[in-house]
Amino acid sequence: MRTIVLIGATSGLGRRAAEQLDGHRLFLVGRDAGRAAELAKRLPQASVIAADVSVRAGVERVAGEITAATDRIDVLVNNAGVMTPARQVSGDGVELNLAVHHLAPWSVTALLSPLIPAGGRIINVNSEGHRSPMRGGVVRIDPERLQDGPSEFDPFLTYSRTKLANLLYTYELQRRRPELSVVAVHPGVVRTDLGRQFPRLQVAAVQAFALSARRGAEPVVRLAVGDEAPTGYYDRFTPARSSAISYNEDLARQVWEATEQLRPHRRQPGVSAVN
Repeated sequence: MRTIVLIGATSGLGRRAAEQLDGHRLFLVGRDAGRAAELAKRLPQASVIAADVSVRAGVERVAGEITAATDRIDVLVNNAGVMTPARQVSGDGVELNLAVHHLAPWSVTALLSPLIPAGGRIINVNSEGHRSPMRGGVVRIDPERLQDGPSEFDPFLTYSRTKLANLLYTYELQRRRPELSVVAVHPGVVRTDLGRQFPRLQVAAVQAFALSARRGAEPVVRLAVGDEAPTGYYDRFTPARSSAISYNEDLARQVWEATEQLRPHRRQPGVSAVN
C-alpha cells in the first residue's frame, strides 16, 4: 500500500483516478467543498481536503493538513486543471491558467517534497497542447512575463503556454532531484467539465471524439502505482518526446527563477480535512 496525494480529485479524471487507487492510503484534494464531502462518502478510508490550490493560502492549507497526518508520501499527482474562454484571475490576482497549471504544482510539490523519499514519484498531468494550441501556431514562453495579461490572453494559447511552463518545471525538478521519479503525462483528450464555460457546440465537437474520464485516468494510475518507475514524458501509456523547446535547460532555469519570484512559500498550520 502506498501513500498517495492526488490534487484535483473531486471530478472528472481525478475522481476516476481516486476510485481506481482505492486501497492505497489516499489524500484527495478538490476545490469544491460539496464534491469533496460527496467523495469522502464514496471513499470513506481516504482523507479528503477541500481547498483551492489556485491560491497560496489553499496550497499551504493542504500542505499543513497532510504534513500533520503523515511523514511519508510515495506518490504526488498534480492533476488540477482549468480552461476558460475569458481571462480570469485567482484570488491572489494571478491569471487562472498559470495559477492552476503551473503555480499550484510548483507550490504543492515544494511544500510536500520533504515528505517524498528517494524513489518517490511526482506525476504532473500535462497535455499535448503544450506543443501547439488547438487553433494552431507555435507555443513560446517569456520567463519575464509568465502571466498573460488582458491583451495577450487567448484561451487556447494561454492554456498551452501554462502547460509548457509546467513541463519545463517537470524536467528541471527531475534534474534538481534525480533521486525522485518526476514525470509528465498527456492522458488523452478526455470528456470532463474542464471546458464547460465554452459554447456548447464547440465543447460537443471536441467531446465527440474524447475518452471517458475512466479511461483518461488509467495512464495516471499506472504511472502512480506501476512496477516500473516512470521517467520523462508520456502520451498516455507510451514514453514520448515532448516539444523541442521543452528540453531547453536555460529556459527551464529562467522559468524556475521567475516562478520563485511569483510564488514564495511560507508554512502555516493545517486545517481539518473532510473525512
